[in-house]
Amino acid sequence: VALFVPACATLVAPYDPRSDPSLNKRWEDTAKFLAAASAGGAERSYRSKEAVAYYASTGNVLDRLTERAKLTRGRVPCPTNELLESFAAEPTSKTVLPEDYRKLDCREFQLYGVRFYSNQLEYAHENDGTLNRSEATPLGGALKASVLGAIQTFVANKPSN
Repeated sequence: VALFVPACATLVAPYDPRSDPSLNKRWEDTAKFLAAASAGGAERSYRSKEAVAYYASTGNVLDRLTERAKLTRGRVPCPTNELLESFAAEPTSKTVLPEDYRKLDCREFQLYGVRFYSNQLEYAHENDGTLNRSEATPLGGALKASVLGAIQTFVANKPSN
């Protein structure tokens, strides 16, 4: 039994306390960005400094969280990893999957989902240079839902105090 318990503990990746604030801030920044764009603010223009900063910071946060999650990957792959193929196959997708995507744990899966929906929003924004309400509402809703899913997944293995 003593040998079995430590092996089970490594099946789920350890909780990373830096992830909570990063994901919560990303959700808040996304909500503010979408509200401002929908209201006709500078964020509506793809070339605005606000839009450039939003997409750059989103990419930066996702890169850092993805790398941390990879370094502490749990031993059990996420059962939904095959769905990532459909994300990457979308004609508008800039999401590039790693070769070992079938081994991703559920935290990594969720982060790739956030990346996919972020890329979809950026693609729509870049396509005609403006983000209108008919794009911001459905794409932004999917992005916010994916960020909330990531938050829930990261918190699921948070130790209770």
